[in-house]
Amino acid sequence: MLTSSVSHIPCTMDTARVCLSLKPSRTPGAQRASPPTLPPDACRCPRSHGLALKLSCAGLILLVLALIGMSVLVRVLIQKPSMGKCCVFIQENVSKTTDSPAKLMCPKDWYSHRDKCFHVSQASKRWKQSLADCDEKGATLLLIQDQEELRSLQSLIKGKDISFWIGLSYTSTDRNWKWINGSTLNSDVLKITGDSTKGSCAAISGDKVISDSCDSDNFWICQKEPKCETACNDS
Repeated sequence: MLTSSVSHIPCTMDTARVCLSLKPSRTPGAQRASPPTLPPDACRCPRSHGLALKLSCAGLILLVLALIGMSVLVRVLIQKPSMGKCCVFIQENVSKTTDSPAKLMCPKDWYSHRDKCFHVSQASKRWKQSLADCDEKGATLLLIQDQEELRSLQSLIKGKDISFWIGLSYTSTDRNWKWINGSTLNSDVLKITGDSTKGSCAAISGDKVISDSCDSDNFWICQKEPKCETACNDS
């Protein structure tokens, strides 16, 4: 080696510079091992970046779950049935037609017309006894609303040579015909045939409404409003 051969050469003043130039140079850290180098395509990511990525994923999952829960809640609220409207729907059907909806709501052996159920008695009694019988059935003696209702009832009892009590009587104190609900008779709606005296009550006879003694024995007609079905009431 160059260092060994040079060591035998005596260094004099003339050769000092040559000896100095021939000494091997020592670079600091030359004997230390160099750190390993990473491949050029390796990714160096700080730990904080990984933590942020995990938090972002967790937040996204929570947002998706919240959206799913809200959609299910809205669907349940929209599809929830409203049972409270059942009776209103039935009553609207009864008022619109006189056919099957009202018949379904009326008790057995009762007739239906518009928003009423009617019952025609099979026996004859005095006016007050007839009034009490209707009350036991949860009804009242007939209250005629208009001429159309009167004609419908007259067609119902057509051909029967008998009279039927209605909820109308003559009061001597007021000298007027009054319905059992306290309202005064409208002469434009109903005309009474016969004498209007104390102790007189009104009855339908054929195509007329007559005045008869309240102590006479006549058949009678009860009325009451149709009711909701049992399933509707239970709701």
